[in-house]
Amino acid sequence: MSRRPLQYRKDQGDSTNGSSTSSGIRGPNSALTEFLRQQGINAEEIRQRHLRRLAGEDEETEIVNVDHSEISSNNIHEDSTQPDQDAEFDAEELEIRIASRRKRRAAKDNADEYTDSESENDINSTDRIKKKKIVGDEVSCVQCSKTFVVSVYSRQDQLNDGYYCADCTRVQQENDRAIKRNQMISRKKRQKLAVALLDRQDVKISSLQDLSIKKITEKIEDVDEFGDIGTINMKKIAKILCRNRSLNDSTLNLFLNPLLEKLEFWDCSKLSKGSYDKICSYAPNIEKLTLLMCGKFHNDNLKYFSNNLNRLTHLEVDGPFLINNESWQTFFISKGKMLKSFKVSNTHRFSDETLEIMLKNVDPQIFECLKLSRLDGIKNKDSYDLLPMYLTNLKELEISYPNHEDSVDDTMLINLTSINGATLNTLVLDGCSALTDEFLINGLKPFCSNLRKLSLQFLDQITDEGFTGLFHGWNINLGLNEVFLKKCFSLGDSGIIEMLLHSNSTLVELSLNSIKDLTSLAFQILSCNNLIYLDIGFIRSVDDEVLELIQKKCNQLKLIDCYGNNRCTSKAQIREGLKVIGRQSDTV
Repeated sequence: MSRRPLQYRKDQGDSTNGSSTSSGIRGPNSALTEFLRQQGINAEEIRQRHLRRLAGEDEETEIVNVDHSEISSNNIHEDSTQPDQDAEFDAEELEIRIASRRKRRAAKDNADEYTDSESENDINSTDRIKKKKIVGDEVSCVQCSKTFVVSVYSRQDQLNDGYYCADCTRVQQENDRAIKRNQMISRKKRQKLAVALLDRQDVKISSLQDLSIKKITEKIEDVDEFGDIGTINMKKIAKILCRNRSLNDSTLNLFLNPLLEKLEFWDCSKLSKGSYDKICSYAPNIEKLTLLMCGKFHNDNLKYFSNNLNRLTHLEVDGPFLINNESWQTFFISKGKMLKSFKVSNTHRFSDETLEIMLKNVDPQIFECLKLSRLDGIKNKDSYDLLPMYLTNLKELEISYPNHEDSVDDTMLINLTSINGATLNTLVLDGCSALTDEFLINGLKPFCSNLRKLSLQFLDQITDEGFTGLFHGWNINLGLNEVFLKKCFSLGDSGIIEMLLHSNSTLVELSLNSIKDLTSLAFQILSCNNLIYLDIGFIRSVDDEVLELIQKKCNQLKLIDCYGNNRCTSKAQIREGLKVIGRQSDTV
């Protein structure tokens, strides 16, 4: 430890008395020294006690003497009557110095012991060095005992302290490759199982037909003509291509023929502007056309459709953000009277005026299906209020995620259902969060006798009272097939139980995701013989016991989503044929 430099200070007396104290030289005073001085403890006595305690240790005694000599040489005045000067080097510093020397001595002793043990190990290592052969030595193979000359390629056996001959080395290398290959195969199998689970598919032996379809999709670029492979198989190929994002200008030709009446593409992101025109040229008799993720669908393409698709009655487009309002309006004026179904989503270029022109040009007697989803261009509430005035024969209606939640309210939907309730079988109102219980009781209950699918996701103002009022005594409706209630936070046991009591025998798909206040009591009522899909993610009461209860009561159930339920583990006894997705115990 480095010593602090001495500080010299001249003590001066009181100038008013004209007297002065003798000047002296003092070292730095630590807080400990100052405290000892105030308590009347002599630092010299402490130092002497340290010296007596360490009297039996020669090296440490020498350290003390050295430190004492250093203290004496740096003291200008050594007077036993002045304890301040004796405490110049306090006991704290002395202890640190002695401890430091003690540690150095202990380290030296350990080093000596290590040197002794190392010397013993050196003897053993010397023996091992003597045993280690160098390139060019003639040795025997540890595997087959064959005598051979060691080369730089000879493989060493660390366990038996020897070398393999060239033939045995090749065998060992093949074994290592086989082990790695098996490990890789096992890893791929686990990944395949996990991916299939997330894709909600079974891992099973593929049929010859499926293998052929897969091979066709892999070599799709090289195929010009397949002949008649059937509409169903063609749809399978289209799904595989869209899932792999392989649908492009070349592969599009496979699906186009003059007799085609229905065409569905789920990912058109790689189709160019010219490819959309091919649809009209090669398949002019299309009646139902679905183009999802069609970001390159252009104004000219829509105009070309208007002029050439003379039998088009159903059109669904997702993401056509390049088509402006003028093109839409021209299309509806030209084709509106023929349309039976129109679905559009994810575009900001579909305005209030365009919606009004569409409603004015469609034939209410044949127009059956309307979907308006995520259309930020529709900003006025009055535009949605026009729907009951023009639509009188709807079978499917989706109004989801409007630009403003207040655009779709109870009054408009009550009017709409009062006119279309007898024919309406599908109603999707996801994200219309301004809706309340009034719409359920005064809109759905008295009019919607044929409703089969109801989706009210993200409607946080729908409560237990509204659900109880809707389903209790809803005798005109025989039961719902699909119910989706994700993030309807205000629902609880009573409303869900009433819904289950009403539709237990007819439910096929059910989503209760994020209804956090739902308890296990509701699942005791759940007894749906036709239920295939169930989403019970992010529900606090769902655990292994609830999973086992559900699978016993719903014997046709194929898939359960239980994301966010950390009490659902692999300990639950799941019957064969039922997939449970989202457990933390499931690894990918």
